[in-house]
Amino acid sequence: MSAPPTAPATDRAVLVELCIDLADRLRTTAPGLRARVHRGLADVGVVAIEPDGQPFDGTHHDAVDREPTTEPARDRTVASTERAGYLDHGLLLRRPEVVVYALQSTTDTGDDR
Repeated sequence: MSAPPTAPATDRAVLVELCIDLADRLRTTAPGLRARVHRGLADVGVVAIEPDGQPFDGTHHDAVDREPTTEPARDRTVASTERAGYLDHGLLLRRPEVVVYALQSTTDTGDDR
């Protein structure tokens, strides 16, 4: 007995989700292949969001960690993207998870007591 047919939109959503999962797994192990997956997704209208260096915006980004900086110009900017976000023809699939620079004065010792 075969499975019932699925709608093309459902099949596409499953493939997009699979590609996003693959891109996540390739982040540190195979960045070139990850870039190729991102290009393939972009060819079908799914765009990766990696806001490195941009101002942090809590309405568009999820902060998952902070990176101390002594440079005021970097304060509250995205230091790195831990998990890319994705838009599918403008529809948000996932917000990017980012590390945000946080200004640390030179007198800070890092001791949170």
